[in-house]
Amino acid sequence: MVAELRKYQRVTTSLEIMYHTVNDDKEQEDNSSPTHYFGTVTDLSKGGAGLLVDYPHQPDEIICLEGIAGYKKPMDGVIRWVRENSGNYRLGVQFVHAQ
Repeated sequence: MVAELRKYQRVTTSLEIMYHTVNDDKEQEDNSSPTHYFGTVTDLSKGGAGLLVDYPHQPDEIICLEGIAGYKKPMDGVIRWVRENSGNYRLGVQFVHAQ
């Protein structure tokens, strides 16, 4: 049996959101706006979320989630894992809280 590693209980949901990747490369100084993607939040907790998306992201990518759980401000998160799922991708995202 696999041990549960999450600190917070997750709640199942089906919330459509928009998100974009956050470019961490300081050397690239183009003024282009980020590419926005759409996805579905499948589960949610204080510490993170599960997403179902169409784009194949990579672990450790930083993304910015917009319109999640009633928050007015976008929330940053780090993709912790990616699994292919019937032509889509499931992401495990850990929220990055502002210091």
